[in-house]
Amino acid sequence: MIGMDQDKITHLVEENDLLRNELRVAHEAAELTAELVVKQFEQTEREKQRFQTVAANLEGFRRTLDQISDGVFMLDSRSNRFIYVNQGGLMLTGYSEKELSSMTFTDLIPSLSTDEMEKTFKKLRVEPHEPITLTSTKTRKNGVMVPVEIFLQYISPEGRPGRFFSLVRNISERLLEEKEKEKMQAKLLHTQKLESVGALAAGIAHEINTPIQYIGTNLQFFEESCEDIDEVLTSMMELLEEMKDGKVNKERVEALESLMEEIELDFLREEIPSAVKQAREGVNKVSSLVNAMKAFSHPGSRDKEIGNINEIIETTLQVSRNEWKYVADVELDLAADMPNINCHVNEIGQVLLNIIVNGAHAINDRLTEDPQGAKGVIHIGTEAWQDSVEIKIADNGKGIPQEIIDKIFDPFFTTKDVGKGTGQGLAIARDVIISKHKGTIEVNSEPGRGAEFVITLPKDGGEEHE
Repeated sequence: MIGMDQDKITHLVEENDLLRNELRVAHEAAELTAELVVKQFEQTEREKQRFQTVAANLEGFRRTLDQISDGVFMLDSRSNRFIYVNQGGLMLTGYSEKELSSMTFTDLIPSLSTDEMEKTFKKLRVEPHEPITLTSTKTRKNGVMVPVEIFLQYISPEGRPGRFFSLVRNISERLLEEKEKEKMQAKLLHTQKLESVGALAAGIAHEINTPIQYIGTNLQFFEESCEDIDEVLTSMMELLEEMKDGKVNKERVEALESLMEEIELDFLREEIPSAVKQAREGVNKVSSLVNAMKAFSHPGSRDKEIGNINEIIETTLQVSRNEWKYVADVELDLAADMPNINCHVNEIGQVLLNIIVNGAHAINDRLTEDPQGAKGVIHIGTEAWQDSVEIKIADNGKGIPQEIIDKIFDPFFTTKDVGKGTGQGLAIARDVIISKHKGTIEVNSEPGRGAEFVITLPKDGGEEHE
């Protein structure tokens, strides 16, 4: 019995140890579970807070976008339908967010066909980092057409479907400002043209006066010659009448011969055709100068027209001749195959005039410092390329100091004395060539050696770049 009791006691002890061990494990499991629950709760709270923060940020971002006056649109990359639009977009289109959700860009921009839009979107998908900017006209819900500038880009967030992002801006005011700017520039250009005409007037008058003088001299010669010839003709007619009656008076014949010698009839026969030729040349020269001046001073059209650079250069040289002929010779190297181009003919003429006259003045300044120096040279050359034409105008005047060469195209910058220059000539030249024709104008100069201006103009007048 004692032995059995001992076995039971041993068994009870073992069971007790096992139970205590199980309790310990259960307690540890409970503590671990509680810790996991707490951690899960804390993580859930953090996720909740993070979600609330993201939501708040998104709402703040949405409110920020709604403050932008430009339209911000997001489009689904598969259906091309709007999936987001800010308040600026709603105001710009006049549609509600619900209405826009079933629309695409082509519904708002009639000028863009579905095929054109698809090609644009396809290009954006292929080159997602290359945004596209275009201008068009957007139709509001009320039918009003609004000129807009559209910025498009494909955005592909990591692990999420791609989207088309678009920023649309109403450019009505900008276009009005640009029109006003164009009007002001046109007025400024015309004012400078009139100023140039005024400055050239004395020279033009002198250029016209020279042929007018020898036309007048030749006319006086014609008048005197006609009187002498009339006297000879009268004497010959009288002699002819006597011959008809069979009365040939030797004295009358001798008198006629004497008269012919007296008026130098042989000399008149040689000189009259020469005088007529000179007079005709004078008339042609005056006519050419007047036509050149009319062409140069004409206000021109607001639209580009077909013109020939070589002809514009020759016209400009005619009207500016008195500015350069005393200080320089002009050398021309004009391309024989120069094509016509699309341009503002009168404005290009004004640009060339400014550069040619500036070159003549630079040569005159050099000759003033060195009166014994040789007469200067203005070299003008043209070249035709595949898509453009090139004009080079070089002089061997004083040149442009390197410290100011970057400023010569700035408005109102001039090195001339007060009253002799407004500083607008080259500024206008730059605007005409770059802004209006999408061309280039560059200057190379070495002080004491002269300057060279190089102008390139697209044959299409820059239309493809606009």
